[in-house]
Amino acid sequence: MMLTRKPLLLLMFFSLLFSGQAFSSGLAEADSAVMSLEECIETALSRHPDLAAGRADLAASEARAGQTRAGSYPSIGFSTGFTERSSTGTGSSEGSWSSAITLSQLVTDWGRTHASLKRSLLDVEVRTLELEAIRSDVVFEVTRSYFQLLKAGKDLEVAEETLALNDERLEQAGAFFRVGRVSRYDVTAAQVSRSNANLALIQARTSRKEAMTSLKAAMGFTDAPDFGIAGFEDDPGDLSQEDLLALERAIEFALGNRPDLLSYKVSLESAENSVTLARLDNAPQLHLSGSYGWGSSGFWGQDTWRTGITLSFPLYDGGLQREKTREAKANLDGAQARLEAYRQRVVSDVTSAWLAASDSPETVAAAAEGLRMALENLEIATGRYQVGVGSPLEVSDATRNYTEAKAAWHSALYDGMTARAALEKAMGVTGR
Repeated sequence: MMLTRKPLLLLMFFSLLFSGQAFSSGLAEADSAVMSLEECIETALSRHPDLAAGRADLAASEARAGQTRAGSYPSIGFSTGFTERSSTGTGSSEGSWSSAITLSQLVTDWGRTHASLKRSLLDVEVRTLELEAIRSDVVFEVTRSYFQLLKAGKDLEVAEETLALNDERLEQAGAFFRVGRVSRYDVTAAQVSRSNANLALIQARTSRKEAMTSLKAAMGFTDAPDFGIAGFEDDPGDLSQEDLLALERAIEFALGNRPDLLSYKVSLESAENSVTLARLDNAPQLHLSGSYGWGSSGFWGQDTWRTGITLSFPLYDGGLQREKTREAKANLDGAQARLEAYRQRVVSDVTSAWLAASDSPETVAAAAEGLRMALENLEIATGRYQVGVGSPLEVSDATRNYTEAKAAWHSALYDGMTARAALEKAMGVTGR
């Protein structure tokens, strides 16, 4: 009886799940630890150098904002000194002390300090959003590398199964040859197929090692020893289109939530503020100052007070303010162009990711159907060969088609899960 597509897909999924658990158990014996996807992400978030650099940039930006804010507070200073004077005629000398405490306060600079502080705070916001974007990138790269390692593990299992099938075929061809049922050609053909399967197994082992290296690099922990990874527990139904947002809604969500795009919007606001700041470059500054001084032949004595208010502004700067304003306007034009370019990039990213995610259910179903037919064809070819009516070429082709179909099904399933993760990243969901 023919299986319908849905039960067949579920049957193959649970076969993959149970074999994945066995695969992870084998790794647990060989390696020091077994980590889940969540544990890999937590490790990456705690030690990835890109995140550490992003946090340092944010801290430096906050410090610069604090420096700008400090300019609006009073400044207090203290000075003291001793001077000795002598007369060559009388040979006498006289010393005196001079000490003072000074206070200075900016009363107003007509908005210049306020504009500078706003620019610093906008820079802090940009750094915060950039850190969120780095976090999103790290989480996605770990997720993608994790699924690729799972896929590489399944490819290794397929290569081991292929080698076992070719060993069985070689043993059978040798037995048939010894009783005269087949020619020497069948034996040598089986040996060639087994050699190719062994080469594929070596390559699969190397690919898994490379996938492990990529995962450790994505975690920011390249010096970590190899470890096992746990299988996933998602249901294939999660790859259906039912829970997938419409493309228009996905794009709308991304335009309002992608941290990297939001950082461009804040950068545009900062560029607008820089134009205002450039126009205030020659604004007057009004300072209030005061001092209290004392000193005479002794440290104390002869108290003096002084207070004052100072208004200062440049009369001519050689066109410096004009050029600063022109530069700020050019930077504003560039910020507007970069924002639009990145907005289009976000739309393209979401569209591409959405198309890949929406196609994944059909891809998985088609790969499952291909695997079912390839398995049936292998059983037919093997049965024909055992009764002496089939050729070794039939068995070889059927074995190759089966292993390729099984690898394609694994690839379709893991690539589908990666496509969902890519869509979440493109929408600005990942890592937030």
